[in-house]
Order: sequence, then C-alpha cells, then structure tokens
Amino acid sequence: MSEKIISEKRSQSLHDAANAALFLAIFVGIWQLVFMLGIWPKISLPSPAMVAESFVKLMLNLSLPEGVGVTLGRLVASFAISVGLGTLIGLAMIRFKGFGKTLNSFSAGLLSFPSIAWVPFSILLIGFNEFGIMFVVIMSSIFSVMISTYSSIRNIPPIYIDAAKNMGARGFSLFRYVTLPAATPSLIIGLRQGWSFAWHAIIGAEILMSIVGLGHILSVGRDFLDMGEVITSMITIFTIGLIVDRFLLYKLEAKIRKKWGLDHHR
Repeated sequence: MSEKIISEKRSQSLHDAANAALFLAIFVGIWQLVFMLGIWPKISLPSPAMVAESFVKLMLNLSLPEGVGVTLGRLVASFAISVGLGTLIGLAMIRFKGFGKTLNSFSAGLLSFPSIAWVPFSILLIGFNEFGIMFVVIMSSIFSVMISTYSSIRNIPPIYIDAAKNMGARGFSLFRYVTLPAATPSLIIGLRQGWSFAWHAIIGAEILMSIVGLGHILSVGRDFLDMGEVITSMITIFTIGLIVDRFLLYKLEAKIRKKWGLDHHR
C-alpha cells in the first residue's frame, strides 16, 4: 500500500512539473512574440535572450550571488526575530484576555499597513544601516505571527481541551499533546503569510535603504534604464520566494501535519 502511495506521489510530482514547464514555455513564447511584434521599444521590453544575457552578466560579476546572499541573510535573521517575538506575544495575548483582545484589534490594523511606509520611519529612527532594514522587515511580519498564534489557539474547539482535561491532561502536557497539534495548521498558515510579508518588505527596504542586495540591483537597473537587469532581479525574487514557500514551508507544513496525524491523505 505504501509503495502505491509513493508511486502516486511521484506521478503527481511529475505531472505538476510538466504543467509548470508547459506554462513556462507558453509564457516565454508569448513574451518573445510580443517582442518580435515591436509593441514596445527594446529598452522597455527586452527579449528573453536579452534578459538571459543580463542574468549571465550579473552572475559573472558576482552582483547577483552577492545580492541573493545578503538579502537572504537579512531576511532569515529578521524573520527569526519576528517568529520568536510574535509567538511569545501571541501566547501572552492568550494568557491575558483583556490584553489579547485589545492588541488583536490593534495588530489587525497594523497588518494592513503597507510595509514600505515603515521605511521613512526607520530611516529617521535608526538610519541607513542593517538594523534599519531589519526593523522594516520585523515590523512588516511580526503582526501576522502574533495574530496567527492568538487566533490559532483561541479557536481550538473547547471539546478538545475538555476531553483532554477529563482524561487527566494538565499544564505542559495539555499544551504539548492537545493545544499545539490542534493549532498547528493555522500556525503554519500564519508562518507562511508572515514570510510573504517579510519577503515583500525586504525588497522595498533594500530599494531605498541599501547599497547591496536584490532590491539594490533592482534599483540600479531602474536608474540606468536597464530593463534586462530589472527583469532579471524580478525573476530571481519570484523564484526564491516560490522555492522557499513550495519546497521549504510547504514541506514543513506537510511534515508537521503528518506527525500530528492531521494529514487526511491516506
């Protein structure tokens, strides 16, 4: 039975890969056709081959590898702080109900606050440095983690907790074996959403506050009217975001759901 499931998963993966490849081929074909029709001048819309040349140039002069490394380093550090602080504050919101209710409404308002709006505040408060960039990323993602932690635990069906208490579960055991598994699906969704906010914020902050990173490469391409460099940066940003969400966070979610018996695919 397990071999059949593995075979089905492999078949599904191959099918998904084939669909992605087909979509990519169609997209590039339409792009090339639009370029050949000359609807826009070459400086505004370069061909796929011209963008590939820009990619090779940025790789050879190490601008792109360095930019990716710096951006991901900033992002991982900032997001780790967001997750740690957001989770602790979310748990405090559960523990102190009045505080939680007030902060939940306050956080929901800040969650809709554009990440780019934190940039001038950060520049004046902290300055043009690494901590200023990290501040923007943290403020753009921490509220998502807080709200997801608060809502995930608060919305656990009371019957789960009552049943566990009737069977003797208390304290940490109740949290470890009942609360945490029941809240896990929503917690992971909040984590993925927070990562998305952080990814958006880091690029905006780097465009305005940094002299290195993917956002800076994007800004340089804009300043020198190099659309090939701009599109290369955009494709790189999209690819990294897709890889992290699909092959890291999604896999983590699937693994955790399976561990806690929440995976309904048999």
